[in-house]
This record gives sequence, C-alpha cells and structure tokens, in this order.
Amino acid sequence: MRRIVTAELRDSWSAWLGVSLGFVMTGFGLTLAALVLQSALAARESIPPMEADAYAIIAGSNLVLSTVVGLSLVGAATSLVIDSRRGAVARLALAGATPARVTGSLLAQLGAVAAACALIADVLAWAALRPALDFLQRERGSESAGMAVAGVVEPSTVIAVNLMWVLVAVVGGYRQALLASRIPPVEALRRSQGAQGPRRREVGRWARAAIAALVAVGMFAAVPALTANRTTETFTQIMQLNLFGLVVVGWLFTELMPTIVRPLTAVWTALVPGGASWLIARATVLARAERLARSVTPVMFTVGLTFGVIGLPATYNAIFAANGVNVKLEHVGADTFLVNLGMPLAIALCGSVGTLVMMSRQRAAELALLGIAGATPAQRSQAATLEAVIITGTAALLGCAMVTVSFAHLAYATLSAGLGFALDVPLAPFFGALLVTTAITVATTLVPTLGTQRLPEPRIIARFVAE
Repeated sequence: MRRIVTAELRDSWSAWLGVSLGFVMTGFGLTLAALVLQSALAARESIPPMEADAYAIIAGSNLVLSTVVGLSLVGAATSLVIDSRRGAVARLALAGATPARVTGSLLAQLGAVAAACALIADVLAWAALRPALDFLQRERGSESAGMAVAGVVEPSTVIAVNLMWVLVAVVGGYRQALLASRIPPVEALRRSQGAQGPRRREVGRWARAAIAALVAVGMFAAVPALTANRTTETFTQIMQLNLFGLVVVGWLFTELMPTIVRPLTAVWTALVPGGASWLIARATVLARAERLARSVTPVMFTVGLTFGVIGLPATYNAIFAANGVNVKLEHVGADTFLVNLGMPLAIALCGSVGTLVMMSRQRAAELALLGIAGATPAQRSQAATLEAVIITGTAALLGCAMVTVSFAHLAYATLSAGLGFALDVPLAPFFGALLVTTAITVATTLVPTLGTQRLPEPRIIARFVAE
C-alpha cells in the first residue's frame, strides 16, 4: 500500500500542487489562531483576565470559522484532483485494487499532502504570531495599552493543530474518494467529468445541509434569550453571533450548491444579452454543472465574507447613530471585522485561486475544441473570460444572500433589544470589492490557458485525454 501511495503521489504532484495554496492557508489559519489562543490563556497571569479573554475569544472564533470554511473547500479541491487522476484510479481498479484500497490510497495521498502543507503553515504561523498579537493590541486600543501579550509556541499545540487539520482534510475529502472508488473502471476511463454516485450517497450531503439550516435557524432563535436581560455585553454577543451566522449560511449554500447552482446560473445569465462568445461561455458553464459548483463555492465565500467586512461595520455604526448613541463602541470598524473574518476570507480567496487553476487543463482542452470548430484565439480568450464573469456573477448572488441573512438577523436582534434598526450599504466599496474579485477570477481562469493556445489543438486534446 505504501508503494502505491508513494507512486501515486509522485505521478500526481502537479495536481496536488494546484490545490496546495488553499491547504497551506487553511493550516496557517488554524495554527495561528491556536497559537494566539494559547498565548492569550498564558497571559492571564500577567494582564487582567478580561483582556486576555478578549484575545482568546477572537482566536477561538477564528479557529472555528477557519475550520468551517476550510472543510467546505477541501471537498471541492479533492474532487478536482480526483477528476484529473481518473485514469490512474481506473488503472488501480483494473489491476485488482478493491474499492476500500482505492479509497485508502486517495485518502492517504490527501493526508500526506495536508501534512506537508501543515509544516509550511507552521513556519508561517510562527513568523506571524508576533505581528498578529501586535495588531490585536492596536485594534483593542486604549483597553490594551501597556498590556502586551507574549507569544507562546508549544510544540504539542502545533502538533495537535496539525493533526486536526489533517483530520479536517480527510473528512472533507472522504466522500469524493469514496465516490471515485465505486465508479466502474471502464466508465472512469471513458468519462472526463465526475460521475455521480447512486442517489443514496446524497443522504450525507442533505444531512449536513439540514444541520447547517438548523444552526442558522438557531441563530435567530437565540435572539430572545440574549435580549431578555439586556446588559452592556448584549450587543457584542449579537455581533459575534451575527459573524458566525454569516459563515454558517455559506456552509449551508455549499451543501446545497450541486442543486441550486445550475438553475440559478441559468436564470440570471438568460437575462443578460450577449453575442456568440457569451452564448458559448454560458452553454459551457451550464454543461459543466459539477465544475461550476466547485468553482463557485470558494468565490462565494470570498464575496460573502468581503461584503460582510464592508457592510456589517457600516450598519452597526448606523444603528448607533439612529439610536442617539453619542459615543461609538471603540472596536467597530473594518479592522475589527478583518480580525474576525480576515483569516476565513484569506482561506476562501486562496481556495478560489487554487480551484480555478486546477481546472485549467480541462478548460484548455475545451478551448482547443472551439479552435477546431473555427474560433479565433481572441474568441477563445473571450469565452474563457466570460466564463469567469459567470462564475463571479453566480458567486456574487449567493454572497449577497449570505450578507442579506446577516442583515435580517441583525434587524431582528436590534428590534428585539428595543433599539431602532438602520441599514447602511456602502455601494461603492461593494462594487469595488466585486471588481477586484472578478479580476482575480478572470486572471486565474484565463492566464493558465494562454500558453496552450499557441499549441496545435489536437495536441492539447490528446494530452488531456491521455491524462
């Protein structure tokens, strides 16, 4: 078994390298959050416990949110690697490997790659610990003046977080490995697109979606209990619940993505007038619904979390102003939300880049087919660009839905607390963030295909089929 895993890793290193950026960032987020948490708990002996607890709460929330986002992205990344290695999976089965052995081989590769990425993440987290603590102290302002938290790095903590990250990666990729092991070898060789397993295998996805929906409903159900006995910390608790709910709704959409992404994309793209390139891009995206779901998931998190970082602080301050609060809470601003959502946002962004880059070979083959059909290089580039625009458009709609649920929760909680609600949606920063996200998506979709457009089309298609 060890020889099989080693050989498969040696042959598939380029595929795993494509998704390693998101893996490294997830491991970095988990390790850094754990080290900040440990440093905060150790600082309780040297600074006031309430101040140390503030650091610990921020680190703990980052640990949870990074885990949720990372778990949502690992499955898509693993599926992409397995799709690119479908021929190798078929050869293992044809050579007599049982489904259990194929699943074990894929999970062992996933665990090895996650462990290697974790080692890189450990070095980055160790280097970033001191700057992160200093940033938290500045963000805390006068409350943390003269109360610097010393960085604490315990090897046992780092090892425990690494093991947790490997477990997250294996759990996130288990379903995809199981599906790959049960596809008939001949069909795995014949099809370039992931085969859907029997319907019963969807039970797990629907169960996770139900859990996410219950947590989202619980976010609203917890409001009356929080506001029944109002204290100075009530609104802070509402804010923390609001941030957590933003990620939970993204998790819910991730589980529902295979069901909702194609009809949603079909509806809004049909309303946009366009020429031949738009119609080709639209048809390609809709025909590759599974690939679309994997592409939209990380971009959706990127857009939704970015909109949250921009819109929620502005709305909080609007609520304060509407209720005649003369002194604003000190820690309500973009920096605060970057502290709480910055790491999950970075994980989502790196995941989106890695996911789109991983699909470049399949996309290059599709563009080569367009070239054989008579499309010029400019038309092929335009089709790839419009495909990225469609991915971003669908992700933006779902990201807006994530933020809308957070706004609805905030309105309900504010009114339940006896305060007036005011909404502030800064449209210019919203559109600016959307343009930046679109530019990144276009670049990671188009640039990897530019080099292949200079090669003969049959050669590109033959190379893709051979893989």
